[in-house]
Formats: sequence, structure tokens, C-alpha cells
Amino acid sequence: MRVLPKTDEDAPPILVIRTDYRDDEAWQRLKAALDEPWVFDRNDEDGGLKEDILFVEDPSWTDADPADVLTALTAPEDGQQPDEPDELDESDECGWAVVFLADRAGMRGTGPTLLAVSTDPEEDTPPFRVAARSTPHEMHCNLRLANMDFSDFENWDGLMSPPQEPGSGGGG
Repeated sequence: MRVLPKTDEDAPPILVIRTDYRDDEAWQRLKAALDEPWVFDRNDEDGGLKEDILFVEDPSWTDADPADVLTALTAPEDGQQPDEPDELDESDECGWAVVFLADRAGMRGTGPTLLAVSTDPEEDTPPFRVAARSTPHEMHCNLRLANMDFSDFENWDGLMSPPQEPGSGGGG
């Protein structure tokens, strides 16, 4: 059974869900890219910002797509009844404004990318691809502070999200 953590932390970690298990070296490169601090200013002496990251490495998530992830994140806790479909309240929120999928398409390229997925049910912007090196840190921080909206980051890295390939586990 596919299960994802929920959080009520004020500052939850970045949530990265591995959905492709074909290339462990590519996965390690992606994790190393995420380990790089986000640098506001090259002259910054403190080395930049590095958010905490929660990696979900569970093969049950192989080839999961954004809909699978959102379903798991918004599922009621054990013993709770689901709310009416049109009624959303804080108990329906998972605690993350955005989650990132480490899918096949993101681990194949020369620079690792992630598929950014909004958890906001009212968000109209579909999932899109971001560079793993800094954008997840920047998105996570700015969305948590409500400085920017999810849609503000679309094409932030100049990456276009091509149509999904079969078996890619999410938008390509």
C-alpha cells in the first residue's frame, strides 16, 4: 500500500518521492544536486540556504504519477471518514504546498530535474519540471512564506515539460 507522510510542521522538509528505480547512479546524482545549497548571492559568505529534505524511497511508488501522490497525501487518516467532496478544510491539507517526483524523465537527462506538483486543490497550473540543483529549495521556501505562487515557478528554469512518456511516472 502506498503511504506518504503528512505534516503539521510550520517548516516541513522538502518532500521528494522517488518513482523510478532503474538507475541508482542517476538517483545519487539527483540527491547530490539537491544537497547543493541555494545561493541568493554569489558574494554571500554563509554559503546559501539548504532546506531539509525528506526522501521517500519506497518501490511501491514505482511509476506513480501526480494523481497517485495527491490521492495519498489527501487520503483521510485511518479511522477518519472522508469529507464531502466539495468541503475542504485544514484537515484535508497534507502540510506541503508542493511535492517533487523523482521520475524516469528527470533522471535521464544531463542535469537532474524533478516534477513539481502543487498540493493545492484549487491550483490550475499542471505539474512542471524544475532543475534539481536549486529550484526545489527556492520553491519550497517562497511557497511556505507565501512570497510567490506555484504558477510563478512554471518555466522558472527555462525547462519545458513535454508530454508524458509511457512509464515515465509523471509529466516528462
